Amino acid sequence: MMWIIIALLVELLIHTSVSFSVEVPGDPIEARIGSTVILPCWISPPENAEALEIRWYRHDQFNNPIVFYRDGKIQDIQECFKNRSSLSPRSDQSGGLKDGDVSLRLEKLTFQDEGSFHCYVSGDSSYGSKVVDLKITDSLGPWKALFFSVLVFALLGLVGLILYKYRHKLTGKQPADEICKEELLKKLTKEGDINIDELRKHAVEVTIDSEHSHPGLTLFDSKIMRDGPEYSPSGDGFPYELCAFGAQRFTSGLHYWEVELARRCTPPKNYWLIGVAKDGSFTSRKRSALTPSAGFWFLCSDGPNGFYTNTDPPVKLSLTPRPERLGVLFDYDDGQLSFYNVTESKHLLTISSRFSGPVVPLFNPGVGDQGVLKILDCPEPVESAVEFNQPLLNNSSDA
Repeated sequence: MMWIIIALLVELLIHTSVSFSVEVPGDPIEARIGSTVILPCWISPPENAEALEIRWYRHDQFNNPIVFYRDGKIQDIQECFKNRSSLSPRSDQSGGLKDGDVSLRLEKLTFQDEGSFHCYVSGDSSYGSKVVDLKITDSLGPWKALFFSVLVFALLGLVGLILYKYRHKLTGKQPADEICKEELLKKLTKEGDINIDELRKHAVEVTIDSEHSHPGLTLFDSKIMRDGPEYSPSGDGFPYELCAFGAQRFTSGLHYWEVELARRCTPPKNYWLIGVAKDGSFTSRKRSALTPSAGFWFLCSDGPNGFYTNTDPPVKLSLTPRPERLGVLFDYDDGQLSFYNVTESKHLLTISSRFSGPVVPLFNPGVGDQGVLKILDCPEPVESAVEFNQPLLNNSSDA
């Protein structure tokens, strides 16, 4: 009798446990960019899917579904699909979830939506999953549309450049930047000399970053330096490794500072190196490593070997008299590093380059001199400060 009852219970369970399969179209679904599409998915045989778990997901992101439905309502929607995805009947004849229709509706399609979508349905006694492929189309195709967009922007840019270049011929007026440059040169130059007061309107305070200075240097406060008593050069040439770096970091604009190279009752220094360096270029060793491509730009005084830059090719100068006070103008935006003999009000040299990232002042007092190298506090200019956006010297020596 017991076996008969067990057999009846098993048969009853078999008849009440309904299994289903998930069905999708065999061909990819095509839709245009920006449009709305239905990705069809349904269970067979049809049954009410309101009590089932439904997941639509992409790739292997089962736990991060596009739409997650359970307990009779949508529990979650992926962030990039919010406000443009929902469960929706695949046709007007469909009864929706009550008829086992678990199709996904997507709006405002983008090219990123193209690809495979997984439809997963799970119940108490059965589950299934199928993939629907979505193909995004456009009247021109994505690459053609991109090509024509780039072409249109390029043509507009070319027309704008031509109009800008020849605007003074079209309007009969001289360009404003050329006028500013002429006015600036008049202020800066007095009978061939340099107006130091104009330079000092861009003066900044410069101090030494003692943390990154060479240990062979002796620093007095944060503005005076010389070679230390225990320092011994590694070779016979200029001690390029004996560098100190400014604590100030420049990423734009005009910056001017002055360096004293001769003190009272002391002849001018024969050995020094002054310029700028890219922030972080603190491991300097040989002259061959101190190049513009490595982040160094400077003017060097090497005693009997004269004055020269570290550009390729180097620029050699014959400076008479020897500078006692050197002015440095750093124009980050226009890519110019200029040097001036402040005592004589003379322009010495301009190095043209292209700067990127933070740049710091660079100093090296050399060895063998009695005097020290001192960064000065610039006196206030005579005239009121005026903003200038153009280089302070036009006829520069490009290097």
